[in-house]
Amino acid sequence: MMNYENFKKRVMREFLDYMPERYSDCELELRKVPKVNTVLTGVVIRPKGKPRSYCSPTFYMERMYEQYLESDSFEKVMANQAIYLEESLKYLPKDIMTLDFTTIRDKIVFQVVNTKENREMIELCPHRDLMDLSIVYRVIVSVDEHGVSGFLITNDIAEAEELSEKLLFSLAKKNTKKIFPFKSERIEETMCRMMRRWGSEERDAEMAFPGMQDVPEKERVYVISNEFEFFGANALLYSDVLGKVVKKIGTDCYILPSSVHDLIVLSTDVFSERSKLINLVKETNKEHVKNSDRLSDSIYLYSIVDGSLQRIKDPVEEAS
Repeated sequence: MMNYENFKKRVMREFLDYMPERYSDCELELRKVPKVNTVLTGVVIRPKGKPRSYCSPTFYMERMYEQYLESDSFEKVMANQAIYLEESLKYLPKDIMTLDFTTIRDKIVFQVVNTKENREMIELCPHRDLMDLSIVYRVIVSVDEHGVSGFLITNDIAEAEELSEKLLFSLAKKNTKKIFPFKSERIEETMCRMMRRWGSEERDAEMAFPGMQDVPEKERVYVISNEFEFFGANALLYSDVLGKVVKKIGTDCYILPSSVHDLIVLSTDVFSERSKLINLVKETNKEHVKNSDRLSDSIYLYSIVDGSLQRIKDPVEEAS
């Protein structure tokens, strides 16, 4: 059985032999592809001598190697990957390989990630700091009932398209809220929707939280996300979005990063034990949130007076 490096070399030599004849004048290109909380080795097919012109979506060396280890058949993995690429091309937008940045600047959005867990990714991208988080930028290619597709703006893309970080921030600030409209709701409403999604009867979902309307405003807990439940934690960059919810509660509030897709908002008067909240976030991340969806083990304090946002450090972290 080959080790990873030998497997990679063989893929680069032989993979195109498994593709249709029309790829005979093409070559493979390797690239580092930043993902949330990891960096993968991407492979793309491109016409020879035509940099930045591609005729396949990106596929990943590490994932193919995992399949090879499971099957112990290089030929089977290559054949399956070739079939998958041909099938996936049927569902991609026709212009995805020839995107023109002059026409898609209105599709550049924020992505908030954990700085410590994404250092390698962040080095490859234009970014700016936000407490223990970092802001990077993505281009959204399509948003529909099948999901969201897009790609990260790396340093080489930004340089080639003359997109400064300042310009990216300005474009993303305008576009993110437009493409992914934010929404907020009581946490009970979120849980009812999840129950329905998991197959509960409508009546059972409605009866799960009796008396929720009688809960005083200050004691209510809200969830902020967006219409697509995708990267809803970007709300951290919009004081007006956070402020609207905080004003309903009527006190300073803690913001808990449930995942990269949503935030939880609750009163500092009612939920005053910071260490317990930090431990709750840590345990939830560890036990219930996929690694790719984790944002932070921290909690944040939003001031109802001036709209400021600050990170609350873990007492263990402060002691060290």
